[in-house]
Amino acid sequence: MLTEIAPGHFQARVLVRDGSGKRRDIARVSPLKLDSRGRKVPDRNGSRATEAVLAAAREIRITVEGELTDSITVRKLWEHYRNHLVALERAMSTLERYDDVAAMFNNAFGDLRLHEVTTAAAEKFLIQVGKAQGPGSMDTARSVLSGMFKYAVRKTPLTVNPVREVELPENLEPKGRTGGARDITVDELRFILTAVRTSSLPCPRKLMKKERERTKPIKSYTPPTVADFCDAADLTDWITLLAGTGLRRSQILALLWSDIDLKGKTLRTSGKVVRITEVGLARQEIENDPKNRKGRIALPDFAIVMLTQRKAVLEARKRKHPPAKPPQYDLVFPSENWTLRDPNNVQHQWQRVREALAIPDDITAHSFRGAVATILDDAGLSARVTADVLGHADPSMTQRRYMARGRVHPAAADALHRAVSAE
Repeated sequence: MLTEIAPGHFQARVLVRDGSGKRRDIARVSPLKLDSRGRKVPDRNGSRATEAVLAAAREIRITVEGELTDSITVRKLWEHYRNHLVALERAMSTLERYDDVAAMFNNAFGDLRLHEVTTAAAEKFLIQVGKAQGPGSMDTARSVLSGMFKYAVRKTPLTVNPVREVELPENLEPKGRTGGARDITVDELRFILTAVRTSSLPCPRKLMKKERERTKPIKSYTPPTVADFCDAADLTDWITLLAGTGLRRSQILALLWSDIDLKGKTLRTSGKVVRITEVGLARQEIENDPKNRKGRIALPDFAIVMLTQRKAVLEARKRKHPPAKPPQYDLVFPSENWTLRDPNNVQHQWQRVREALAIPDDITAHSFRGAVATILDDAGLSARVTADVLGHADPSMTQRRYMARGRVHPAAADALHRAVSAE
């Protein structure tokens, strides 16, 4: 109902049912509006009063328990969803990555009400992200939005997740390096494991952009061999365990000797190393962490040999050069100062080795996970077994993302030949 209470000044009233089912009488008058000279602008048809009362009605639609409403904005939903993720103890690095995504969708449609967000709007936004930043960023943005609206379906009267039906292009050009880590073949894996121990190729340091652009000659420097650099940087054993377990680099750098059972030939995943803003490196153990599922996996004999020798070397080093103070953790891969090592620094060291060995730059530490999955698949082990080794909750994801496809399978040809030839 709209009533003109003075010339150019209206009162609008509306009845609205809140989440408890009670009817509420909401009234608002025309908000003050001034022109460029500071003079009052009349509300000639009552539209400003109507907009004000409708906005108030949307805000009032809450339940008696204080649950969320489908009339809150996307921006407000993100605040609630982020608090939910914090309560679930999601890693700080994950939250920071999600914050970057939230900044993008809040800029695109953060002021829309939940019931105003359509599948078309979400799809348009995600495709724009894909074209600007690549398919990896597009997938991350979709994951964040989908999780957020799934949360809204549970917590608000919203009945449909608008991101669920989004269809995204599969032919987007990857941005950056290649858009993802490439699988390692068995031959490449053998080559890498041998090269990091024996290669005499020079391993020059990676120059920063400013150093590459310098006109003055760089001071003479004789680089070490690949084998010498890997030994000095303590990369050899780290790469060996990547190949023997398929763990993430942050998981391996967080391993404690109490996680290793040399007699039982098993390893227990317990924590991971992360860098937290304004805090630094930290070792985290979070329950139900999708990037660090706790469990025990069997170790191959070559990994047991390496770990046995490594344990003896570290104990000898500790006796010869005792740490200034007792280390916080009994790490399998400590720094020179017996502290945590930064996964990013170790990755940069691997990049140096990779360039020296002329290995493609899309072979990263994550590529070893794909190699392990493919080797287990070729051995005839089930996707469930491989998922347990890699710490995946869903074996189907292991099959989709980690087991190499499009390869030649001589065993398949042999099976067909035996069937047709009745051999």
